[in-house]
Amino acid sequence: MLPTQVGAEVPRLTGWGEVVSVFPGAVNARHSQGLLVSFVKETRDMTCLSVTLPELFQKQKRRLVPGDQVRFDGHQLVTEDFVVDLLGQPTWQGTLTREDVKGLSASTVTLLKEALLLKGREGGFLGLLRGGDANNLFVAKAVKVLTEVQKAPSQAAVLKVLSCLVGLGPGSTPSGDDFIVGFLLGEETLKLLLSTEAKAVAERQDTMIPWYTEKEDLWLAIERTNDAGKTLLWQALQGHFPQYLIETVRSVSDARGTQEIVDAVEKAVSRGATSGTDALTGFLFFIEGKL
Repeated sequence: MLPTQVGAEVPRLTGWGEVVSVFPGAVNARHSQGLLVSFVKETRDMTCLSVTLPELFQKQKRRLVPGDQVRFDGHQLVTEDFVVDLLGQPTWQGTLTREDVKGLSASTVTLLKEALLLKGREGGFLGLLRGGDANNLFVAKAVKVLTEVQKAPSQAAVLKVLSCLVGLGPGSTPSGDDFIVGFLLGEETLKLLLSTEAKAVAERQDTMIPWYTEKEDLWLAIERTNDAGKTLLWQALQGHFPQYLIETVRSVSDARGTQEIVDAVEKAVSRGATSGTDALTGFLFFIEGKL
Protein backbone atom coordinates (compact mmCIF):
# COMPACT_ATOMS: atom_id res chain seq x y z
CA MET A 1 0.00 0.00 0.00
CA LEU A 2 1.10 3.55 -0.71
CA PRO A 3 0.13 6.28 1.77
CA THR A 4 -0.81 9.74 0.56
CA GLN A 5 1.16 11.33 3.43
CA VAL A 6 3.68 10.12 6.00
CA GLY A 7 4.22 11.76 9.38
CA ALA A 8 7.81 12.96 9.71
CA GLU A 9 8.54 10.88 12.82
CA VAL A 10 7.17 7.55 11.55
CA PRO A 11 10.21 6.52 9.41
CA ARG A 12 12.45 7.06 12.45
CA LEU A 13 10.78 4.29 14.41
CA THR A 14 12.11 0.74 14.39
CA GLY A 15 10.97 -2.40 16.14
CA TRP A 16 7.49 -3.70 16.78
CA GLY A 17 4.05 -2.39 17.60
CA GLU A 18 0.63 -3.84 18.30
CA VAL A 19 -2.75 -2.60 17.14
CA VAL A 20 -4.65 -1.42 20.23
CA SER A 21 -7.73 0.37 18.85
CA VAL A 22 -9.73 0.54 15.64
CA PHE A 23 -12.15 3.30 14.64
CA PRO A 24 -14.00 4.10 11.39
CA GLY A 25 -11.34 6.62 10.36
CA ALA A 26 -8.26 5.58 12.33
CA VAL A 27 -6.31 2.55 13.53
CA ASN A 28 -3.83 3.00 16.39
CA ALA A 29 -0.78 0.79 16.91
CA ARG A 30 1.20 1.07 20.13
CA HIS A 31 4.92 1.10 19.38
CA SER A 32 7.27 -0.54 21.89
CA GLN A 33 8.45 2.99 22.78
CA GLY A 34 4.99 3.65 24.23
CA LEU A 35 3.82 5.95 21.42
CA LEU A 36 0.72 5.50 19.29
CA VAL A 37 1.25 5.42 15.54
CA SER A 38 -1.98 5.94 13.60
CA PHE A 39 -3.20 4.83 10.20
CA VAL A 40 -5.76 7.50 9.31
CA LYS A 41 -8.30 7.90 6.55
CA GLU A 42 -8.20 11.68 6.16
CA THR A 43 -5.43 14.28 6.11
CA ARG A 44 -7.24 16.36 8.74
CA ASP A 45 -6.43 13.62 11.25
CA MET A 46 -2.70 13.74 10.55
CA THR A 47 0.03 14.08 13.14
CA CYS A 48 3.76 13.56 12.72
CA LEU A 49 3.16 10.01 14.02
CA SER A 50 0.43 9.17 11.50
CA VAL A 51 0.18 7.75 8.01
CA THR A 52 -2.71 8.73 5.73
CA LEU A 53 -3.84 5.45 4.18
CA PRO A 54 -7.34 5.76 2.66
CA GLU A 55 -6.99 2.37 0.98
CA LEU A 56 -6.98 0.61 4.35
CA PHE A 57 -10.50 1.89 5.03
CA GLN A 58 -11.82 1.03 1.56
CA LYS A 59 -10.79 -2.62 1.20
CA GLN A 60 -12.39 -4.78 3.82
CA LYS A 61 -10.02 -7.66 3.09
CA ARG A 62 -7.11 -5.56 4.33
CA ARG A 63 -8.17 -4.92 7.87
CA LEU A 64 -6.32 -4.45 11.10
CA VAL A 65 -7.78 -5.61 14.40
CA PRO A 66 -6.59 -5.25 17.99
CA GLY A 67 -3.71 -7.61 18.66
CA ASP A 68 -2.29 -7.51 15.12
CA GLN A 69 1.46 -6.94 14.98
CA VAL A 70 3.13 -4.13 13.03
CA ARG A 71 6.85 -4.07 12.27
CA PHE A 72 8.58 -0.70 11.87
CA ASP A 73 11.73 -0.79 9.79
CA GLY A 74 12.19 2.81 8.71
CA HIS A 75 10.99 2.68 5.11
CA GLN A 76 8.13 0.24 5.62
CA LEU A 77 5.37 -0.71 8.00
CA VAL A 78 4.86 -4.44 7.76
CA THR A 79 1.75 -6.34 8.87
CA GLU A 80 0.75 -9.95 8.32
CA ASP A 81 -1.48 -9.04 5.35
CA PHE A 82 0.16 -6.04 3.71
CA VAL A 83 3.15 -3.69 3.59
CA VAL A 84 2.99 0.11 3.70
CA ASP A 85 5.83 1.66 1.68
CA LEU A 86 6.92 4.99 3.16
CA LEU A 87 9.93 5.78 0.98
CA GLY A 88 9.39 8.64 -1.45
CA GLN A 89 5.92 9.55 -0.20
CA PRO A 90 4.98 13.13 0.79
CA THR A 91 6.11 13.97 4.33
CA TRP A 92 3.89 15.76 6.82
CA GLN A 93 5.74 17.79 9.46
CA GLY A 94 2.97 19.23 11.61
CA THR A 95 4.79 22.49 12.30
CA LEU A 96 3.45 26.04 12.29
CA THR A 97 4.84 28.57 9.82
CA ARG A 98 4.86 32.35 9.74
CA GLU A 99 2.20 32.20 7.00
CA ASP A 100 -0.14 30.28 9.32
CA VAL A 101 -0.18 33.00 11.98
CA LYS A 102 0.54 36.29 10.22
CA GLY A 103 -3.05 37.58 10.50
CA LEU A 104 -3.49 36.99 14.22
CA SER A 105 -4.05 40.08 16.34
CA ALA A 106 -5.58 41.08 19.66
CA SER A 107 -8.96 41.52 17.97
CA THR A 108 -8.97 38.08 16.33
CA VAL A 109 -7.92 36.46 19.61
CA THR A 110 -10.85 38.18 21.33
CA LEU A 111 -13.22 36.86 18.66
CA LEU A 112 -11.69 33.41 19.06
CA LYS A 113 -12.41 33.46 22.79
CA GLU A 114 -15.99 34.60 22.23
CA ALA A 115 -16.53 31.84 19.66
CA LEU A 116 -15.06 29.20 21.96
CA LEU A 117 -17.29 30.28 24.85
CA LEU A 118 -20.24 29.98 22.48
CA LYS A 119 -19.35 26.72 20.73
CA GLY A 120 -16.99 24.91 23.11
CA ARG A 121 -17.97 21.60 24.64
CA GLU A 122 -18.60 21.27 28.35
CA GLY A 123 -17.02 18.60 30.52
CA GLY A 124 -13.36 19.47 30.08
CA PHE A 125 -11.49 22.71 30.77
CA LEU A 126 -13.86 25.18 29.08
CA GLY A 127 -14.80 26.50 32.53
CA LEU A 128 -11.31 28.02 32.79
CA LEU A 129 -12.38 30.72 30.33
CA ARG A 130 -15.13 31.70 32.76
CA GLY A 131 -12.74 31.84 35.71
CA GLY A 132 -13.78 28.48 37.16
CA ASP A 133 -16.55 25.91 37.36
CA ALA A 134 -17.76 24.82 40.78
CA ASN A 135 -19.36 21.70 39.31
CA ASN A 136 -16.17 20.44 37.65
CA LEU A 137 -13.51 19.18 40.05
CA PHE A 138 -10.93 19.02 37.25
CA VAL A 139 -11.45 22.69 36.44
CA ALA A 140 -11.17 23.58 40.13
CA LYS A 141 -7.81 21.79 40.28
CA ALA A 142 -6.67 23.43 37.05
CA VAL A 143 -7.59 26.89 38.36
CA LYS A 144 -5.31 26.35 41.36
CA VAL A 145 -2.48 25.15 39.15
CA LEU A 146 -2.78 28.02 36.69
CA THR A 147 -2.91 30.56 39.50
CA GLU A 148 0.50 29.25 40.55
CA VAL A 149 1.69 29.39 36.92
CA GLN A 150 0.87 33.10 36.78
CA LYS A 151 2.77 33.72 40.02
CA ALA A 152 5.81 31.60 39.06
CA PRO A 153 9.02 33.65 39.40
CA SER A 154 10.92 31.96 36.56
CA GLN A 155 10.49 29.96 33.39
CA ALA A 156 11.63 26.81 35.14
CA ALA A 157 9.01 27.36 37.83
CA VAL A 158 6.29 27.88 35.18
CA LEU A 159 7.11 24.54 33.59
CA LYS A 160 7.24 22.71 36.89
CA VAL A 161 3.81 23.98 37.91
CA LEU A 162 2.28 23.46 34.45
CA SER A 163 3.41 19.83 34.47
CA CYS A 164 0.90 19.21 37.28
CA LEU A 165 -1.85 19.28 34.63
CA VAL A 166 -0.46 16.26 32.75
CA GLY A 167 -2.96 13.40 32.90
CA LEU A 168 -5.62 15.54 34.60
CA GLY A 169 -9.22 15.30 33.49
CA PRO A 170 -11.47 13.17 31.30
CA GLY A 171 -11.06 12.03 27.73
CA SER A 172 -9.03 9.60 25.61
CA THR A 173 -6.40 12.30 25.84
CA PRO A 174 -6.89 13.87 29.29
CA SER A 175 -8.03 17.48 29.25
CA GLY A 176 -4.83 18.63 30.93
CA ASP A 177 -2.74 17.13 28.12
CA ASP A 178 -4.82 18.85 25.43
CA PHE A 179 -4.62 22.12 27.36
CA ILE A 180 -0.81 21.94 27.54
CA VAL A 181 -0.58 21.20 23.82
CA GLY A 182 -2.67 24.31 23.14
CA PHE A 183 -0.44 26.27 25.53
CA LEU A 184 2.66 25.15 23.61
CA LEU A 185 0.92 25.99 20.33
CA GLY A 186 0.33 29.50 21.65
CA GLU A 187 4.00 29.79 22.54
CA GLU A 188 5.06 28.74 19.06
CA THR A 189 2.54 31.15 17.53
CA LEU A 190 3.89 34.11 19.48
CA LYS A 191 7.44 33.14 18.63
CA LEU A 192 6.59 33.19 14.93
CA LEU A 193 4.71 36.47 15.14
CA LEU A 194 7.71 38.12 16.77
CA SER A 195 10.33 36.41 14.64
CA THR A 196 10.69 39.33 12.24
CA GLU A 197 10.87 41.90 15.02
CA ALA A 198 14.22 41.38 16.73
CA LYS A 199 13.73 44.25 19.14
CA ALA A 200 10.34 42.94 20.25
CA VAL A 201 11.74 39.46 20.72
CA ALA A 202 14.53 40.78 22.93
CA GLU A 203 12.13 42.88 24.99
CA ARG A 204 9.66 40.04 25.51
CA GLN A 205 12.03 37.14 25.83
CA ASP A 206 11.05 36.60 29.45
CA THR A 207 7.55 35.55 28.34
CA MET A 208 8.87 32.65 26.31
CA ILE A 209 9.34 29.14 27.64
CA PRO A 210 12.61 27.45 26.59
CA TRP A 211 12.12 24.90 23.83
CA TYR A 212 12.63 21.14 23.72
CA THR A 213 15.31 19.75 26.05
CA GLU A 214 14.90 22.53 28.61
CA LYS A 215 11.26 21.49 29.14
CA GLU A 216 12.51 18.78 31.47
CA ASP A 217 9.59 18.82 33.91
CA LEU A 218 7.07 18.29 31.12
CA TRP A 219 9.20 15.56 29.54
CA LEU A 220 9.27 13.70 32.84
CA ALA A 221 5.56 14.25 33.45
CA ILE A 222 4.39 12.61 30.20
CA GLU A 223 5.06 9.22 31.75
CA ARG A 224 2.14 9.91 34.13
CA THR A 225 -0.53 10.02 31.43
CA ASN A 226 -2.03 7.43 29.09
CA ASP A 227 -0.63 6.40 25.71
CA ALA A 228 -2.72 8.89 23.73
CA GLY A 229 -1.77 11.78 26.01
CA LYS A 230 1.88 10.78 26.00
CA THR A 231 1.91 10.62 22.21
CA LEU A 232 0.27 14.03 21.88
CA LEU A 233 2.64 15.71 24.35
CA TRP A 234 5.72 13.94 22.94
CA GLN A 235 5.02 15.59 19.60
CA ALA A 236 4.09 19.04 20.92
CA LEU A 237 7.23 19.24 23.04
CA GLN A 238 9.18 19.02 19.78
CA GLY A 239 7.09 21.60 17.96
CA HIS A 240 4.77 19.18 16.11
CA PHE A 241 1.01 19.70 16.39
CA PRO A 242 -2.09 17.89 15.10
CA GLN A 243 -3.27 19.01 11.69
CA TYR A 244 -6.66 20.14 12.99
CA LEU A 245 -5.02 22.65 15.37
CA ILE A 246 -2.73 24.04 12.69
CA GLU A 247 -5.73 24.32 10.39
CA THR A 248 -7.69 26.16 13.09
CA VAL A 249 -4.92 28.70 13.75
CA ARG A 250 -4.53 29.26 10.01
CA SER A 251 -8.29 29.71 9.51
CA VAL A 252 -8.57 32.19 12.38
CA SER A 253 -5.51 34.06 11.10
CA ASP A 254 -6.99 34.29 7.59
CA ALA A 255 -10.57 35.01 8.70
CA ARG A 256 -12.26 38.03 7.13
CA GLY A 257 -15.09 38.17 9.60
CA THR A 258 -16.58 36.84 12.81
CA GLN A 259 -18.49 34.01 11.14
CA GLU A 260 -15.33 32.51 9.65
CA ILE A 261 -13.78 32.37 13.12
CA VAL A 262 -16.94 30.76 14.53
CA ASP A 263 -16.84 28.19 11.72
CA ALA A 264 -13.18 27.39 12.43
CA VAL A 265 -13.88 26.95 16.15
CA GLU A 266 -16.91 24.77 15.42
CA LYS A 267 -14.72 22.40 13.40
CA ALA A 268 -12.03 22.32 16.07
CA VAL A 269 -14.34 21.56 18.99
CA SER A 270 -15.78 18.58 17.13
CA ARG A 271 -12.44 16.87 17.75
CA GLY A 272 -12.84 14.18 20.40
CA ALA A 273 -15.14 14.62 23.37
CA THR A 274 -13.49 17.84 24.58
CA SER A 275 -9.99 17.70 23.03
CA GLY A 276 -10.52 20.57 20.58
CA THR A 277 -12.13 22.73 23.24
CA ASP A 278 -9.39 22.03 25.80
CA ALA A 279 -6.56 22.67 23.32
CA LEU A 280 -8.01 26.02 22.23
CA THR A 281 -8.51 26.93 25.89
CA GLY A 282 -4.80 26.31 26.49
CA PHE A 283 -3.92 28.31 23.38
CA LEU A 284 -5.94 31.26 24.65
CA PHE A 285 -4.49 30.99 28.16
CA PHE A 286 -1.00 31.49 26.76
CA ILE A 287 -1.62 34.01 24.02
CA GLU A 288 -4.40 36.21 25.39
CA GLY A 289 -2.94 39.50 26.54
CA LYS A 290 0.32 38.96 24.63
CA LEU A 291 -1.05 40.33 21.34
